[in-house]
This record gives sequence, C-alpha cells and structure tokens, in this order.
Amino acid sequence: MKQFLSSKFFKVLFALGVLAIFLGSVTPGKQLPSDLPWDKALHFIGYFGLAFLARMGSDKRPSWLLIVSCITFSLIIELIQLFIPNRGFEWTDVLANSLGVLTGTVVALLIRPLVVKGAVKRP
Repeated sequence: MKQFLSSKFFKVLFALGVLAIFLGSVTPGKQLPSDLPWDKALHFIGYFGLAFLARMGSDKRPSWLLIVSCITFSLIIELIQLFIPNRGFEWTDVLANSLGVLTGTVVALLIRPLVVKGAVKRP
C-alpha cells in the first residue's frame, strides 16, 4: 500500500484538535447546547482523536510520552473547569478521556506505517 500523508499534516490537525478541545472545555456550561449526546462518549471521541493525531504526527516521541501528555492535558482542562461557571471537575470525564487516549494511540500504532510517508513501526 502506498503511504500518502506526511507527519506534518497530522501535526497541524493535532494543534487544531488541542485548540478545539480547549475552547470547548472552557466554554461556560450555560453556553453549551443542551441536546448533546452522552457526555462521556464525547470525551472518549475527542481524546481518541487527539491521541490518534499525536501518534500519527510524531516521528520521534515514544508512545508512552504522548499518552502521558494527552492525559495530563485532560487533567489540566478538568482542573481549569473548577473556575468556569456551570462546569466542574469529574473523575469520570478523566476516565473517558484516558480510555480515548489509550484507544486512539493503539489504533494509530496499527495504521501509521500504512498511511504516513517514511513511518516506521514504534512501540
């Protein structure tokens, strides 16, 4: 299979993902749509995507460091929410985020060599 995307492409998407998650997470609770689907699924999907893009875009960093970084970002966001109206820290959000990070990393490890130019398999 021909590899067709560069890691730079995924780095740009990762940066946009960080920005989107940050902005969505610091929006006061009353300004969020009330008809959102199950909250924990959104957390899982968002952090799945973030970790997936981090692994796909990183040539040099080990997976464990990307996992720790994404989960730390998640914890920082949850702590910031303590100071935002109608938002708060939830351990279940951190759990959903962490499961998304782990799953996104594994999926990226499996498909990165097939998609990214010059990619090598990484642990």
